[in-house]
Amino acid sequence: MSDQKIYLTMLRMLKDGYQGNNGEQELYLLEELRRTDDIDEFKAIAGVIGATGGLFCIPTLMAFSVEQGSPKVMPAIFAITDIHSRVEKTDAPEIHNLFTPAWWQPRWKGSFPAFISYVFCITEMIRSVPEHRHETVDTIGEQLVKEFALNLFPFETFRELRLSTPGCDSESDIRKLVSEVDGDMLMISMFKEHNIHKSKETLYEENILNMRCDYLLTRLNFKLEYQLFRYLLKTAEILNAPEQH
Repeated sequence: MSDQKIYLTMLRMLKDGYQGNNGEQELYLLEELRRTDDIDEFKAIAGVIGATGGLFCIPTLMAFSVEQGSPKVMPAIFAITDIHSRVEKTDAPEIHNLFTPAWWQPRWKGSFPAFISYVFCITEMIRSVPEHRHETVDTIGEQLVKEFALNLFPFETFRELRLSTPGCDSESDIRKLVSEVDGDMLMISMFKEHNIHKSKETLYEENILNMRCDYLLTRLNFKLEYQLFRYLLKTAEILNAPEQH
C-alpha cells in the first residue's frame, strides 16, 4: 500500500466494522478508489469498502462493475455483493433498485439543444482544471452520449449534432445554471439561519440525485475536485427536463 493514510483508514474501518457514522472515511476511500490505477490497491480498497461500507458506496462500485474488460470489474462486484448481503432482507424496493446495474443508466429527458448546452457546461467545468484544459466539447460530448446511451439519429456523432442543431442557446442555459447556484446558496443560508429542516422526502430525493451524480462522475473518470464537481453536475441536471409545450 503506497499511502500510509489509506492503509490506516482501511485498518480502522475493518476494526470498527460497518458503522452508520463512517461517512467521512467512506468518502476518503471512495476517492482513492477512483484515483488509483494500481489494481492491487484497488482490490484492497474495494474489499474494505465491501466489508464495512454502506449504500452510498454503491454508485461508485457499480460504475466500475460495468466497465467492460477492466480488471476492476470483479473486485467491484464482490464489494457490491458484500454490501447487498447486509441489506438483502429489507422490504424497501427502492433499496433493491440500487443493486440493479440498469437502474443506474443515466437517461436524457431533455431536448437535443439542452443536451448540447449540458455538454458545454460540463466541458467548462472540466477544462477549469489544468490537467484537462486540452479537452474539447466534442470529445466530452461523445463520452456523455455514450453514458446516456443517447440516440442521435439522424446524426452519427455529437459534433454533427452540435453543428446541425438550431436554437441552441448555451449562453442562456449557462446563465440559468448560475442563477440556480445563486438561488441554492441563498436557500441553504436561509435554512441554516432559521434552523429549517428538510423533509424526509426531500432528503431522499437529494440523496438519490447525489448518488446518480457519483455514478456518472466515476464513469467519466476525470481527476477533479470531487465534491465541487458533483455539486455542479447536480445543478446542471436542471437542463435535463422534458420540453414544455
